Amino acid sequence: MFRRQVIYVQVYVGYFLARVAGESRTIRRDCAGLIHPRTLFGDYNTIQAAMNDILKEFRTLQTYILKPHVLVHAIPKFEGGYTPIELRAFREVALVAGAGIPWLLDDRQGPLDDQQLSEIFGTLKSNPLL
Repeated sequence: MFRRQVIYVQVYVGYFLARVAGESRTIRRDCAGLIHPRTLFGDYNTIQAAMNDILKEFRTLQTYILKPHVLVHAIPKFEGGYTPIELRAFREVALVAGAGIPWLLDDRQGPLDDQQLSEIFGTLKSNPLL
């Protein structure tokens, strides 16, 4: 039986770190679109291409049947926080890249471990939607 992958994408200034929940392999993708003096989200097309590469890296037969949940977590703190437009842009990038349901976290908490991801998405093994 297939379950949805949960792909956790951390967004930093200049790069992404991504991994599948419950797996140890982490990939890093540098992204020039994430370098802007006033905001994390800079160039849409560059960020979109990097997100496509990330999701392709984790693509399996199962992701063709059930699109993965993608948790996009903006890690750095910016004065004033993130605007709804910036967060929506990250959501749109994940959708276009192939996420079934994109989830967003802002800078209010640091990077998450597998236990915290499990708490957010429910128990990975027992949740039939995952």
